[in-house]
Amino acid sequence: MSIEKLRAEIDTIDSQLIDLFERRMQVALEVARYKKENGKPVFDNTRERQLLHKVSGEIEADLEVYVRVFFSMLMDLSRSYQHKFLVDASALRGQIEAALEQTPKLFPEKALVACQGAEGTPAQAACDKLFAASDIMYFSTYEGVFNAVQHGLCRYGVLPIENSTTGSANLIYDLMQSHNATIVRAVRVQDDAANYTRFICISNALEIYPGADRTSLMMVIPHKPGSLYRVLVRFYALGMNLVKHESRPIQGYNAEFMFYFDVEASIYSPALLQLICELENQTSGFRYLGSYTEMM
Repeated sequence: MSIEKLRAEIDTIDSQLIDLFERRMQVALEVARYKKENGKPVFDNTRERQLLHKVSGEIEADLEVYVRVFFSMLMDLSRSYQHKFLVDASALRGQIEAALEQTPKLFPEKALVACQGAEGTPAQAACDKLFAASDIMYFSTYEGVFNAVQHGLCRYGVLPIENSTTGSANLIYDLMQSHNATIVRAVRVQDDAANYTRFICISNALEIYPGADRTSLMMVIPHKPGSLYRVLVRFYALGMNLVKHESRPIQGYNAEFMFYFDVEASIYSPALLQLICELENQTSGFRYLGSYTEMM
C-alpha cells in the first residue's frame, strides 16, 4: 500500500477511536454519578487492576506493555473528566478566586521585609529588585524570617529557593511545609557571570497579583509503581507545562515522598484551577504554595 493509503486508513481508525472514546467517557461519567448517589468511592483500585489484567490478556504479547500504558492513561483521563463534573465546590478554589478579586492590581513599591543575612548580601539585592523602597529587617535564621511573616512583624519575607550551581534550598521547602506562607513573587539575582540565585517573596496572606503565570505546589506521593505517573498525566492531559519537579523523602516515612512542582500557566486558566482542585482531592499532604510572577 502507498503511504497515502496507509495514512487514510489511520485517519479512519482515529475517527472510530474518537467516537468510542466519547462513548466511553460518557458511560464512565454515568458510573461515577451512580457511585456518588449510592455513597461509593469513584476510584476503584481493584476494578482498575482487573481491567489492566484483562486487556493484557487480549492482545499480542509484543503490544502488552503498550496497551497497559494506553488504558492506564485512559482511566486517568476518565477520573479527570469525572472530577470536573462531580466534585463539590473546592474551598481552595474559592480562596484563590477571592484572592484574585481582592489583591491590589499593583505589587507594592514599599514594604517592611524580613531577610536572613546582612547588608550587601544577595538577599538585599533581591529586595532591591522586588521593591522600589524596602525597609529590611535581618534575621540570623531562615526560620526567623518565616516567623516574622507569620506573626505579622513583617509583611513579606525574601528567601533563597534555588541556586543554579547548588540546586534547590531544601531547608526552605521544609519550612514551607510547617509554616502558613504563600509565594507572591519570585526574582533571580545574578551571583556572577554564570550563576544566579532564585529568591521567593512570601506573605502570610494569599496574594495573587495580575500577570501571575507560575504556580508552586507540594504533595505527598506514595513510593510505589504508577503513583507519580498518575499525577504527571494530569499535567499532560490539561496541557500544563512543568518547569520544575523534585522529590524529597519524608522523615520518619519509608514509603512516601514529598514532591514539589512549579507549573507554568496563567492563574486565570480554567485548566489550572481544575488541576489544582483535582490534585487537592486526590493526593495527601497537598499544599498550594501560591501563584506569582517571576522577575528575571
